[in-house]
Order: sequence, then structure tokens, then C-alpha cells
Amino acid sequence: MLRAFALVLGTLAALAAAGAFWEWLAERRDRTAFPPPGRLVDAGGLRLHLRIEGAASPKPTVILECGIGGATSCNWGWIEPEVARFARVVAYDRAGLGWSDPGPLPRDGRRIVSELHAALQNAGVRGPYVFVGHSYGGLLARIFTDAYPEDVAGLVLAEPSHPSMFHRSPGFSRAVRGIGIAIRIAPYAARLGIIRALLPLIHTDADVLPPADGAAQRAFLASPAHWRGVAAELPSWQRDTSPQAAAARGFGDRPLIVLTAGSHAASGWARLQASTAALSSDHEQRFVPGATHGSIVNDRRYAAAITDAVREVVEAVRAGRRLTRRS
Repeated sequence: MLRAFALVLGTLAALAAAGAFWEWLAERRDRTAFPPPGRLVDAGGLRLHLRIEGAASPKPTVILECGIGGATSCNWGWIEPEVARFARVVAYDRAGLGWSDPGPLPRDGRRIVSELHAALQNAGVRGPYVFVGHSYGGLLARIFTDAYPEDVAGLVLAEPSHPSMFHRSPGFSRAVRGIGIAIRIAPYAARLGIIRALLPLIHTDADVLPPADGAAQRAFLASPAHWRGVAAELPSWQRDTSPQAAAARGFGDRPLIVLTAGSHAASGWARLQASTAALSSDHEQRFVPGATHGSIVNDRRYAAAITDAVREVVEAVRAGRRLTRRS
């Protein structure tokens, strides 16, 4: 029995070593195959990756802020090139994600927006901005606007998270705790090549992105470094970032469009997004038929709704007019 046990342990150790070596080779290949498409810019002791397009366009500049859980600048693959046709636009990777360096803990909203603001200033990309946030990016939009009110001229929020989600929905809170356990394990599984081996069997948002962005995103999803970045962010969501967003001031009279996935049209989630829209006196909430929480950004069929909303807010800012008529 001892010999059998030793044989099993030896076999598992050999498989783990082989998986780790395969993963190391694959990561070397990925670094060559997917160099940073943008610039690595100092953000105060670390470098953030900024993809800047449409540089010749007049202000405002559009800032694209992704959700939590593994999203990167690649997730804006359908949207950034279209927005670049009419405005300067920046998609970026938060610290520890995509091509950006890891950042200090805690990875809370205030730290994240201060790093973003520092990188924008160092890149020479100054306001006014139209801040576009998806999901968790909706919380960061509140915090960024509160911290730098003179820089934000308008906003578009797609499926924005709400600061009270954890308190209003015990089921959501339990689900995030379960996801958190899996994400803490993910870097170790990725180091052994397990995630890379399973990815071809799993449908992810990367499958509906433009081919180049989708390939890069799949490489990140297989990377242990990327999952370490996700694991660093997640604990601060409920503990730090949501209370910071709740304490932030509203959006005043800035033009704001909130886009809600059609799959959530009759839910409490849609009502929470309506309350986010009401933070501005000049707002619209629009439903995107057929879209889900992720596909509203990643799927070309629905991402056009975000591009159209960004265009309307940019035009309102440039013209100095409201989106909606005063009642």
C-alpha cells in the first residue's frame, strides 16, 4: 500500500511538473505573440497600459473602464475603434490586469482612480472626459467623478454595479464569496496549466470579441499573473469600493446615459440602475434588447448601443446642451 501511495504521489508530482513546464513555455510564447498594443505609462510607481486612439479628435476624451473578474482593455475591442472615429478614446488595464504592472494593496476604488488619473496626466491626456464604465466600472465612475469633478463632463454606464448590491441581495453576496474562493485558487491552477487546458472547452466573452482582442484575452485568462490581479481586486469590492462609491457625490447636471441589458428589464437590477441614472439631473436609461450583462460590451450586436450612447453624450458636451428637455 505504501508503494502504491508513493506511486500515486509520484505520478501526480510528475503531472504537475509537466503542466507547470508547459504553462511556462506557453506564457513565453504569449509574450511574443501579444505585445502591448498601447503605451505603458507611469502611474506613480507602477505602469498602466493605455490604448489611446483618435488622437486628432477634439475634446472631450472618452475613458473606457471595464468590469471586474478578468476584463481587460481587450473587452472594448468592438467599441474603442468606433468611438475613435469621432473622439479621442482611451481603453486601459487596471494594475495587475492585462499588460499593466501589479499594484499595491488594497486594490480599492480610490486607489484605482488615482492611478488612472495619474497615468492620464503623465500621458498628456487631460480632461474634460466622458467616463464610460461597464459593471464594476460604474462604481469607479462615481468615485472618479467625485475625486476629479472638474475633469468629468459626461458619462455612459453600461450595466453599472450599485453600492448596495451586497446588502440588498444576500444571494448575490453568497455568489461573490463563492466566486472569490475559486479566484483565489485560479492562479495556482493556471500555474499548472489547468486553466489553459480547459479554456478551449469553455465559452467565454473572448469568443465574441474581434479575433485579435479575443486571442489576447484568452491568453490572459490562462495566465496566473492575470488571476493574481483579479484576486487582488475582488476583496476590496464589498469592503472598500462599494462604500466609497456610496459616499461619493452625485453626477450633478452632467449628461448621463445608463444602458441596461434587456435580459434584466423587469428585475430589481434594472431598478438599481435607474437609481444610478437619477444621480444626474440630465439622464436617460435605455434597455438593450437581447443583451446580457457581459454581451452588452463584448458582443458586436449589442456593443453598438454603447458606441451610439457615447456619441450622443460627446455631442451634448461639445455643444454645451442637455440630453433631455427640462420638465
